[in-house]
Amino acid sequence: MNQTWKIILAVIIMTIVMTGGIYYWQNLRVNLSLRRYQQENNELQKELTQLQGRYETLGSNKSNTNGANSVVYNLVNNRCFIDECLFNVSNSNYPLGSAVIKGYYSPVERSAWDETKKCDSFTITGGSDNLIRAMVDLVDSGNTIHSKNDLNQPVINLGLDLLSQREKQGIFKSNNDNQIELIVFNDSPRGVGVPVCYRDVVVLREK
Repeated sequence: MNQTWKIILAVIIMTIVMTGGIYYWQNLRVNLSLRRYQQENNELQKELTQLQGRYETLGSNKSNTNGANSVVYNLVNNRCFIDECLFNVSNSNYPLGSAVIKGYYSPVERSAWDETKKCDSFTITGGSDNLIRAMVDLVDSGNTIHSKNDLNQPVINLGLDLLSQREKQGIFKSNNDNQIELIVFNDSPRGVGVPVCYRDVVVLREK
């Protein structure tokens, strides 16, 4: 075999090896992405199952031992999904549970009880209609835990305690031109006397 044919054969072999290597690498990336997606989906399903179980238990024990002060949990729209699973407590028309909100980080200086702090706040521009409506109604009724801007968009305090520092930075970097979606847990609003920067909306993760 002369030198020319050796070179041609070497090129063919290298091409086959490189093509196989590229295919293997792409296939590996696809499999890793699918595994990551499946893991995240399984975690969300687990959270949803736990949430449903919790409120089924609460619903079955909605009355105390003497039958007074009955508490009723009604599923909003009779539906519970991974992205939204909200309940109204005793027909309060204020949702309790998990939901998705879209918007951006917008820290706000708030005052209460002769104390002023800059709070980790979030402007909601989209997401759960039920949660947005409830927040706006809450502000309109005189509740000062949250607020709203000139566009009638809720500006809420966010609980970030469940997040890693990296996840928090992702939220801090968001703005009106770079909005993000968050999966949050919304607790029932407290009465008077809560501290400044009180947070009844806790971030579970970025969607």
